[in-house]
Amino acid sequence: MKKSLLLVLAVLLCTVSYAQIDTVRITAKDIRIKQVKPGTRQYLVTMQTPTAPTVLRQSLWNRNVSFENYRGKERLIVRQNWIGTDTLSNRSILTICEKDFTPIYQTSTSARGTAAFNFEKDRIVGADSVQNNGFKGFTMPSPEPTFDWELDMEFFESLPLKANTVFMINFYHPGSRTGPQYYAYKVVGSQKLETVNNASTDCWMLRIDYSSTNYAIFWISKESNEVLKMEEEFNGTKRNKIKLSTTAGKYI
Repeated sequence: MKKSLLLVLAVLLCTVSYAQIDTVRITAKDIRIKQVKPGTRQYLVTMQTPTAPTVLRQSLWNRNVSFENYRGKERLIVRQNWIGTDTLSNRSILTICEKDFTPIYQTSTSARGTAAFNFEKDRIVGADSVQNNGFKGFTMPSPEPTFDWELDMEFFESLPLKANTVFMINFYHPGSRTGPQYYAYKVVGSQKLETVNNASTDCWMLRIDYSSTNYAIFWISKESNEVLKMEEEFNGTKRNKIKLSTTAGKYI
């Protein structure tokens, strides 16, 4: 009886140890840049809203990653081009970072105009050198180093993903009045996604809870480290991003 009780306790301790959550506060030193491969990723992005549940809005997102010389040093360059039937949502974005995803500069153009930002040591400012910059004079304090939230899908490629882990990431959306802050991204499991030719690929599932009802889940390939799928619900609006296995064309 005594031996049985000890065995049960040992099993329980092992179970608790196995399920223990590891929290990692991500800094530039944690980035695995070699996991981020140059090239173009294309995503089909769909949206459904409560006001028109039978209407599926669609757009094509092109995201190109390269490593180029910028001001005498090799940097990480991400170019995005979003194209859809609703031209008001079309955007062209250029982001320049250090090779550890530390942002340096971003500019974007859309129907709303131009938005350009310089990332300085302790703040983000509107780029005065860009003509017709709608954010000229803008300043947002950044007491700690922050990462560009608009590069989340590329950023996730560089994470040291593993089971039972929460990644605290200091993200900021350039131009937002909400300042840089830490967001919790949790590895909630793994799942095999069906791909072309009846094949499948094993993925980590990375989840962020914006609130008690709003959330997003990313499926990230354990083999290529790329985001293959995202499901999001925010205030009743459902959004999906699906990586295309065959590029639809070059639009960058």
